[in-house]
Amino acid sequence: MPIKNYEHGCSTTQALATLGKVEGVIPLLHGPQTCVFQNQISTLYCRPANLITAGTLVSKSEVIFGGDESLKQQIRNVYEKYKPRVIVIINTCIPQLNGDDVEGVIIEMERELPGLRLSTLNTGFNYTDAMLRGSDASWVAILETLQKSATDEGSVGLIGRSGQDADNMGAIDTLLRKAGLKTHLFPATHIDEMAQITSAEHIYPLHLGTYETSRYLTEEFDRDVEFIEIPSSVAGTSRFLRAVADREGCQALHDLVDQEEARVMPELAKIKAQFAKDKVRMLLVSGPANEMSMGKIVAEFGAEVYVVPSMKDRFYKQERAIMEERYGVNFIDQDFDTLEELIDEIQPTVVANEFQAQPETSAHLIPSFCIFFYLADYGYDYALNFGHNFANMTGPAVWQHWRNLNQRFGRLSQEAH
Repeated sequence: MPIKNYEHGCSTTQALATLGKVEGVIPLLHGPQTCVFQNQISTLYCRPANLITAGTLVSKSEVIFGGDESLKQQIRNVYEKYKPRVIVIINTCIPQLNGDDVEGVIIEMERELPGLRLSTLNTGFNYTDAMLRGSDASWVAILETLQKSATDEGSVGLIGRSGQDADNMGAIDTLLRKAGLKTHLFPATHIDEMAQITSAEHIYPLHLGTYETSRYLTEEFDRDVEFIEIPSSVAGTSRFLRAVADREGCQALHDLVDQEEARVMPELAKIKAQFAKDKVRMLLVSGPANEMSMGKIVAEFGAEVYVVPSMKDRFYKQERAIMEERYGVNFIDQDFDTLEELIDEIQPTVVANEFQAQPETSAHLIPSFCIFFYLADYGYDYALNFGHNFANMTGPAVWQHWRNLNQRFGRLSQEAH
């Protein structure tokens, strides 16, 4: 498996998890039973239990003859029972190969059910280069159901990368509001809240996985969208906020940044001193684009950082230039057969990667982060918290405890046999 594929389980999973967090929206997974089941199970941990997702369970005969009729009937069933505002059809690999006329189904069903808005996105092999693009495509699918609205003069919009960001954006939103700016957040917990992004006068994407969403807002809604940089790390957060302050003519936001920097700089100095004493070489492999934000945080602490990127669009290129020029981050563009081969070459002291690569890092007894669990990476306090806890998560005590457990239960297991 090429190393750049480690980050992608399936963009369908990300799309279902993303859309399954928004009230008023029901994602309808159009695919065979195994696909529907696996994606439903794998996303249970990261979407609210009270929100509904659904599937069509394409049968063997429909694989051959098409599943349009099953899709229509399931749309009727879901609408009759739950009355959602929007149904987004997640069109998976098999229906795409069959050539199911999903767009035609949407036209027909919106005529039949005038109170319902429908849209679709193609996942699976369409987004093999980055799982996160399943989230970006989901946001575009929601935007396609919204109407243009008048500009809310003086308002600021923030676009996050996935459903988790509905809460994570608070680290930035709180400071903007405290400075007197009116904000509209996307994503949000309800479709009505998300719809307000179309009225924001100026919009600032917070992460790389918002590229297509940003382009759609620019082209279809005529919004002013400006990517500055990811507001992660202490300096990165300050640069983002000061750029917004300049564009919005908001001195109060500059003043707040001054206050925050006075608060956090002593703590950052302590973290840098610890990293200087215990040298860290960190490899971050193609996460849902947070190999960039996490990499920037750790590089600011003074670690030697190597990144295998998951994105290649304009936002990525802009962020990469910042990380190379300001932090000396190393980017790996050449391909490798396995992560283990890359570990042998770089000799990292810690690795951040996806589930699929855990066996290779564990075999080397290298401390490793599952990169999926570190998505809340905006603002000052996240960076400081990560820095203060880094040694506890990767230090010798953790791995000595692991070895002791291994030795103890390994012996018990052998004695049992």
